[in-house]
Amino acid sequence: MGERVTLLFEGAAHLLDAAIGFGLVSGAAVAVAIGQFLLGGILALLAVGAFLRFKRGRVSR
Repeated sequence: MGERVTLLFEGAAHLLDAAIGFGLVSGAAVAVAIGQFLLGGILALLAVGAFLRFKRGRVSR
């Protein structure tokens, strides 16, 4: 399963490299897309953490 995912990402990277080489996509656009993806992941993790914190409620001592 891990090899399949690795091959999938490697193939996508080769296609992206070819698109940049042909001038279809700029390197800056790729950097922005990756940055937004990472920011979205971080914000999603923070939202899940806040949800779990509020779901637990107050802890009585």
